[in-house]
Amino acid sequence: MCNFKSIGAFCAVTIAVAIQTVRADTIPQLFDARAETQAALKEYDDALGERNQHPDVARARFRSAARRLQNVIDSGIENGRLEYNLGNALLQSGDVGHAIVHYRRAERLAPRDSLLNDNLTTARSRCLTQIKSSDRLGLLRSLVFWHYDSSVNERIKIGLAAYAAGFVLIAIRAIRASRGISISGGIALAIACVMGVSIGAATWSDRNHPDGVITSMDVAVRRGPGVNDERLFQQPLQPGVEFTTLERRREWWKIELPDGNGGWIQALTAELIPTPRRDQSNNT
Repeated sequence: MCNFKSIGAFCAVTIAVAIQTVRADTIPQLFDARAETQAALKEYDDALGERNQHPDVARARFRSAARRLQNVIDSGIENGRLEYNLGNALLQSGDVGHAIVHYRRAERLAPRDSLLNDNLTTARSRCLTQIKSSDRLGLLRSLVFWHYDSSVNERIKIGLAAYAAGFVLIAIRAIRASRGISISGGIALAIACVMGVSIGAATWSDRNHPDGVITSMDVAVRRGPGVNDERLFQQPLQPGVEFTTLERRREWWKIELPDGNGGWIQALTAELIPTPRRDQSNNT
C-alpha cells in the first residue's frame, strides 16, 4: 500500500527542520516528537511482519503506532505526510473511520499525492455504508477543480505572486503604454482575486459548515437533536461515512450526507476534518 519507511524519513527530516526554527524551551518536546515518530515507524514495520501469521498482534502494534503518530501531531506539528502515515496505521488496524479523517486532513495539505488518493479510495471502499454522491457535488467539483485540487497554502502563494505581478505590470504600463501589458496585469490581478475568494470560502466553510466523518459503529440519524427524536433511516451509519455539517448544537450535529439526505447525529460519534484548535471549541 505504501513505503512507510521512506515516508517516515521525510517526516523525521521535517521535524528536524522544525527543531531549528523554534524557541529553545520547546526543543525537548520536539526531540520527544522525533523519538515518537521513529518508534512508530519501528512498530509499523514490526506489525507488517506479523500481519500474516499473527494478525491480532499486528493490529495491536498498528494501533500503538497510530497512538504514537497522534502524539506527534498533538505536539503541534502540521504535516501532510504525518497525517497520511497515521491514516495508514489506522487503516491497517481496522479503524476505517479515523483513517479517512486523517487521509482527508492529509489531502488538504497534499491534494495531488497519488499514493494518498489510492489509499483514501481503499479506505472508502471498506466503509460498510456506501452512499453515492449527488450529481450536484460532482458538477461543482469539476467547475472549480482548482479549488479542490490545491491546498490553501498553494492558493496563498499563487494569489500573492499574481498580486505582485499584476502591480508590477501596471507600474510598467505607466511608463510604457501597451495593450498586452494592460491585459496581462488585469489577468494577474483577477487570478489574485479568485485565489482570495477561494481562500475566504474555504475558511468560512471550515468554520461554519465543516466536513466530517462518522467514527463510531451503528450511528442513528434522527429528525431532531435528541435521543427521543425519530430515527430517519432504517439502517444506522457505519464508520467512514462522510458528511457536511449544517448546524451544531453542543452535543448534536445536523449533517448532510453525499446524496443530499441527512439529519441529526450525536457529536461524539463523529469527527470533523478541519484540525481542531486548542483554543477553540468545535461547538458553536
